[in-house]
Amino acid sequence: MSWLNLNQSFNSLKGQITNFASEVLSENAGDDVDSEETGISSSFKELEDKCNTQQLEIAALKKLNEELQATLQNEMFLKVVTPMVIGSLYVPTEGARRLT
Repeated sequence: MSWLNLNQSFNSLKGQITNFASEVLSENAGDDVDSEETGISSSFKELEDKCNTQQLEIAALKKLNEELQATLQNEMFLKVVTPMVIGSLYVPTEGARRLT
């Protein structure tokens, strides 16, 4: 009979250990899921912030590009128009000779 009680004690202890291990593993699995979700959420936030920063940089570069193109067009216009204006304003002085 004592062997029977000993087997029951071992079975009871085994059951308690099994239950405890199951609880610990299920808690850790829940913690892993929570930490995984937190990691994914923070990674997503970081990527979203980087995208927003890059969109602002792109907008600033597009504006700068437009300004530089406008400046270049003005400079090219002045190179073409300035000699024409200066040439049309040329008035010979009395001492100047005309080359014909």
